Amino acid sequence: MASIRGIARATVVTLAMLLVAAALVGLVYAETPYGPDEAPADLAPSVSVTRTDAGYLLSDGSVTDDTVGVVFYPGARVAPESYLPHLAPLVAERNAVVIVPEMPLNFAVFDIDAADEVMASQPDIERWYIGGHSLGGAMACEYVDGERVEGLVLFASYCASDLTDSDLRGLSVLGSMDGVIDAERERDSRANLPPDTEIVEIEGMNHAQFGAYGPQRGDSNPGISDREARERLSAVLLEWFEPVTAPR
Repeated sequence: MASIRGIARATVVTLAMLLVAAALVGLVYAETPYGPDEAPADLAPSVSVTRTDAGYLLSDGSVTDDTVGVVFYPGARVAPESYLPHLAPLVAERNAVVIVPEMPLNFAVFDIDAADEVMASQPDIERWYIGGHSLGGAMACEYVDGERVEGLVLFASYCASDLTDSDLRGLSVLGSMDGVIDAERERDSRANLPPDTEIVEIEGMNHAQFGAYGPQRGDSNPGISDREARERLSAVLLEWFEPVTAPR
């Protein structure tokens, strides 16, 4: 009997150790995100980067009555700094402030309401847009469901929630060489987007090129350079935000 109890105890201990090991592996996996490939210092000279409790703040130092705030949720396991080079032109050329929150374990699903803290940290900004890349975009869709924002910006993402009854402005940017996104689900989910959503596909762009964090497992090889992908994405953003933001 003692031998049986000993075997049972050893089995329980072994299982417990395996669970702890699996949890540690998962934690290390989550805490070792993709990117960033480029330092914030590489951004336009007029744009400053400040790490705040609410996330990484991109600003030119001035906030006016016309300033638009943009909250951008990172993709799964992608460092928030990876998106700064892609979003900086919006600050440099438009009257906008951009904040990219740091997500728990680098997954936006663990803090869908991160935008609440961001908005509270910028009380002088009254007009807000929200967006995100991949999983971050999907979680941004969940946040705007019933929340006060003017528009939604998706990078290589889609909405599971039905936003067709909203009056949000919408922009969905896709890459023709994206090997990560579920293309069929993305197409089917277009029916959930706000009615006036503009859908733009950038030829040759893959999933990882929506951020500056290097290659991503499962992605396709891009047909354009990282620089060209970023320039095309910036052009789309600047044109879409033109009606609601003043030039610098």
